[in-house]
Amino acid sequence: MKRFISLAMASVMAASLLPATAFAATGDVKATAKVIGAENYTEGEMNQKGSEGIIAQKNAPELQLTFTTADYASSSVPEAEIELTLDKADFLQNDSETVVSSKTTEDDLTGLIYLKDDDGTYALTKDTDNDNYVFDTDSSDETVTPLKDAAGNTITISDLDVYDTDNLSFVLTGQMERGWVLSYNLTSKLTKTSKNTQATVTVDSSDIILTNGDDLVYASIESKGIDASVKKLKDVAVEEVVTIEDLKIEPSVGANMEAVVDEGDEITLKLNSGFEFANNDNNKITIKADGTTITPEVEYEDDEIVITVDGDISADVDTLTISGIKVEATSAKEGATATIKVSASGNDSVSIEVATVVDYAVSMSVDEDEDVPVIYSGVDVDNTGITDDSDHESLEVSIDETFAGAWDNSKKFTLSLPEGVYAADVDVVVDGIDLDREDFIDAYDNGEYEYFEFDKRIFEENDSDNDPYEMDVTFTLVADPDFEGDVVLTLSGDAMEEQKVTIAKFVKPYTVSAQQNDLTIDYRNTEIPTDVVITEAEAGLWEKGTEFALTLDKIDFDDDASVTADDKSGMEIKDVKTKDGEIRFTVDSESDDEPATLTVSDLTLYMDRNLPAGAYDLNMYALDMLGVDSAEKAEDFDGSDYKAADKGYLTQTLLADEDTTVFVGDESDDIDYTAKTGFVNIVTAGSDTTGFTTKLTVPIGENYLIAGETKVELDAPAYINAEGYTMLPVRAISTSLGIDNNNVLWDQATKTVTILYGDRIISMTAGASVMYVNGSSIPTSSSVEIVNDRTFLPMRDLATALGVTDLTWDTDPTTGKTTTVYMNANR
Repeated sequence: MKRFISLAMASVMAASLLPATAFAATGDVKATAKVIGAENYTEGEMNQKGSEGIIAQKNAPELQLTFTTADYASSSVPEAEIELTLDKADFLQNDSETVVSSKTTEDDLTGLIYLKDDDGTYALTKDTDNDNYVFDTDSSDETVTPLKDAAGNTITISDLDVYDTDNLSFVLTGQMERGWVLSYNLTSKLTKTSKNTQATVTVDSSDIILTNGDDLVYASIESKGIDASVKKLKDVAVEEVVTIEDLKIEPSVGANMEAVVDEGDEITLKLNSGFEFANNDNNKITIKADGTTITPEVEYEDDEIVITVDGDISADVDTLTISGIKVEATSAKEGATATIKVSASGNDSVSIEVATVVDYAVSMSVDEDEDVPVIYSGVDVDNTGITDDSDHESLEVSIDETFAGAWDNSKKFTLSLPEGVYAADVDVVVDGIDLDREDFIDAYDNGEYEYFEFDKRIFEENDSDNDPYEMDVTFTLVADPDFEGDVVLTLSGDAMEEQKVTIAKFVKPYTVSAQQNDLTIDYRNTEIPTDVVITEAEAGLWEKGTEFALTLDKIDFDDDASVTADDKSGMEIKDVKTKDGEIRFTVDSESDDEPATLTVSDLTLYMDRNLPAGAYDLNMYALDMLGVDSAEKAEDFDGSDYKAADKGYLTQTLLADEDTTVFVGDESDDIDYTAKTGFVNIVTAGSDTTGFTTKLTVPIGENYLIAGETKVELDAPAYINAEGYTMLPVRAISTSLGIDNNNVLWDQATKTVTILYGDRIISMTAGASVMYVNGSSIPTSSSVEIVNDRTFLPMRDLATALGVTDLTWDTDPTTGKTTTVYMNANR
């Protein structure tokens, strides 16, 4: 602005005289401006005698121009004029004393301007050999090695112009590169040093497109103030005392405590109503200045602690730490929060929450900043059969008293893991409480290896004068092959509130994808038309030599199948065979780049002609992971056939006495190895002559169903309701099963649907949670719903009403959501 008129006049005259390189960068070079290290100062700091308003070079913030685009159209050496303007401040030369003037030269700015590339940061230096100002890449004082651009040109600063004490410009010569940073050290003197003053810098250039270059605040003068914090919010019971973890006091404005308090000032800690300090001259607080214990004068009152500032506090001190503060919940109720108001003479006060009143005496927690460990299910602690190196350890669980004596030892308590998850070992670290690993062994035995049941009076009750009991527990876990999801540990007992924490997560080492196959009885070589796809959970997971088996409920596989690996993972398979009705195959070469996908095809069955119609499940066994050599031994595991040293999940020993061997396989007798429910659906059988013989296939969300082999269009598709139930259209399903459309009736007045089928009269009313069959009420899973003027009922309830007894469904292996429902011919 100061030179606008003269520039405007001069620009008309000079435009034709400018070299082509002057604006070579315009439109091609872009930079973003920002201030690094902006500071807040107090009036006292800025008005110290002899250095009023001065921001010296060593403490000055930096203006940075980060080049985001650097495309140069011309091969000539580009020049860019950069103008800097301060508001409420004047520029100082590199001696941090002299205000810039028309006599200022580039020599007075050396050490204030820097250029940073990918290899380092270089200060502006005079190159006496070439009589110019360059960025020296040589850290020694003996020689100057100028920074050059990609074209080999020396990058220089020249043509310094000082228009006023707060306004200067210079020319940057040379090609910049994307990511380079040009910095100016804002060594300056504030022209106004009263409260609420803000000094700003503006950067401009006609040769560089600048973003965010206007009025960047680099220095502020504010009221004196302090910040206060505590490490952790504590729990306290009514009429009990809790010790607050370190309370830290720091200046929010100014370099140190000396900037905000003087000797003789007071720092006051004041509690809100309902709480009192339990400190006194016999139970003192401890005060440290930057880690060094100090002993200023302290006065104690019920709701107030007053510290008199001495020379140890009003000094070059960054942090004042107060420990040993004891707070009692005298009349505060559950849910109330204890707040300490921290104030210092002449400063704004600050309030911090330090404790919360709770109604339970024992708390269980985990470190929420720690990642929940992910463990593979169906393998032992040694990860037999897979290459994973997990130690199977859970997060560390902390079980603590909220105050000494709060844990009632006259009551039993339990720790419960989810069904299908077991503890192979436990690590116990205690502070005060007399519990150890042997107590956990006894408790696991008491709970019959389903949970830990601790007897009453297993430990001594804590004395109120002691520190609260603390116990940290880490479990070594294994889980059944069919378990997947979070491991939620539950703490419960008569003397405590039930609490839950997530301590681990189990995932399966493989997934199986398969479709339902409708087959008719054939004696030998009944072919299954679809393939089974088995996917490895991660690349390189299945160990070489690991054997797998597939079986089918009540039906034997016949001839050998084909098992092929994809052509990207690098996995190879060997020893594909059918043995004792099981399909077996073994990993011969581990996958590397991608998880392996195996396709099991050419499946044939040996089916007994007396098999009833209905659905039969496909089962999958990772034999080496389980520690058995056949699916039959997995299903009928007997620990007496094995030793504690044997490898595998079923032979994994649980937490028990050294002279006692407890196998997972003996305790976990409900493992579900099902890979696909209803993989084979027999639709006709010699003994099956009554009931529905039409199979319905109902894709969720699609506007059709398939009755037998006939596609039937729907005007309202099946869906999953808010309660998670599969809802089917009543009329469409009924008529597709052969019921005459005239026998499906709708009463608009009562919103009731009635189905006349054989000797059954079935009625259902919208919104009701029961249906009626021949006048008898039958509870439904969910109420009847009307969608798009069509009546929907939960799948299982509709099947019950119509006499369909065989239901199966497909689920998406990645989301777990139902995708297709099958109402199969009755057995």
